[in-house]
This record gives sequence, structure tokens and C-alpha cells, in this order.
Amino acid sequence: MIAILGAILLTTPQVTIGLTNGITEIDQRTTYTIRAVNHEPTPLAANVRITLPPGLQKIKAPGASVGETHASWTIMMPPGENIYHLTGTLRGDPGSAVAATACVYAGDLSRPLVCSTDIDELPDPPVTPGGGVLSAFLVLLVLAGGAGTGYLTTRTRRERHRATI
Repeated sequence: MIAILGAILLTTPQVTIGLTNGITEIDQRTTYTIRAVNHEPTPLAANVRITLPPGLQKIKAPGASVGETHASWTIMMPPGENIYHLTGTLRGDPGSAVAATACVYAGDLSRPLVCSTDIDELPDPPVTPGGGVLSAFLVLLVLAGGAGTGYLTTRTRRERHRATI
């Protein structure tokens, strides 16, 4: 049993992966950077795939095939570090979390060799000091203007009505 497990572990290609992006604002361009390292002495026929977070739009991924839910690079991964980039504009709800997962596959797309997930909390929109007071003042100004217009319109109609009597 141990010999079989050892043989399986020895035949699995040694690969590591990392994923970073640093989302700082909603509706701004963000770049995901995938760092896949092939620790084998020979190139590896691989598929590097990132599952896109919901709300990522206007996607650009040089050399990748981009679908609705993922981007995929089908490559011969040389030994050493290999870097892949994906950019897009993220739409989402402030205060919510978004996640993207990058994996390296060799052959079987149902069993990744290794994966890495990046989770970011979308920041709340900046608060303008006094913004609530300014908004309340503008609402009151509009209401007062509407009331004044209504009064003048009613008064003018009454005066016209009296003039015709």
C-alpha cells in the first residue's frame, strides 16, 4: 500500500501556484497575477485556469481562452516561474467579498494539481463629511421651491378668477 502511494506521489508533477490582485475599488480596473512554478526539470503540458469572480467585466488575458466563468492558458510550462495576467473591471456590492481561484491541471481537467484562491472584501464607498447635511438641505430647498411655485400658481388663478367675475 505504501509503495503504491509512493509511486503515485512520485508521478504527480511538482507545481506550485499563487494568485494576487489587490482590489482597492469597485468599478476600477484590477489585475490578477498568477505565478505558477514548475519544479520539474522538464516542461509540463498544462492548463492554467482562473475561475472569474462574479461581476468581472471587460476581461483581457493575453494568450488565454476567455469564457464566461474562467480564463484558461493551455501551455507547455517550462521549468521555473511562469507568470500570467488577467485584467478586468469588477462590479459588485460594497462590503461584499469576491473570490477568484487559479489552478494548474495536467491532463485531467477534473483534478487540479494545485490551486490558490484570492479573496478580497470590496470596500465601502468613501463617505463625504457633511454629505448627509448637504443632501437634506437640497431636498428642503426643492420642497420649498415646489411649495412656493404651488402657492403662486394658486394665487394667480384666484386673481384671474376674481377679475372675470
